[in-house]
Amino acid sequence: MKEVMSSLMDKQDRLTTEIEELKLRLVECEKVSAINQGLTGKIQEIKKQNDVLKATCQEYENSLRSLQVKVQEGIVDKVEGGLGEKKLKEL
Repeated sequence: MKEVMSSLMDKQDRLTTEIEELKLRLVECEKVSAINQGLTGKIQEIKKQNDVLKATCQEYENSLRSLQVKVQEGIVDKVEGGLGEKKLKEL
């Protein structure tokens, strides 16, 4: 009977130790989870900012294309209006 009690006490000690270790791991996991959630929020904010920057860039590209077309049209108009080769090269 003493052997059984001793064995049960040893098992209880091992389980108690294991439970404490698991509790410590749980605390660490919760800390990592909190950090991950914070980073996820930051990533979402960066994505929003990136979308705004992409839209702004697209607007600039469209404006640039529009200006390029106007410049080309202006050159064609001046050539058709009788500008010489020298003036055309200056443009």
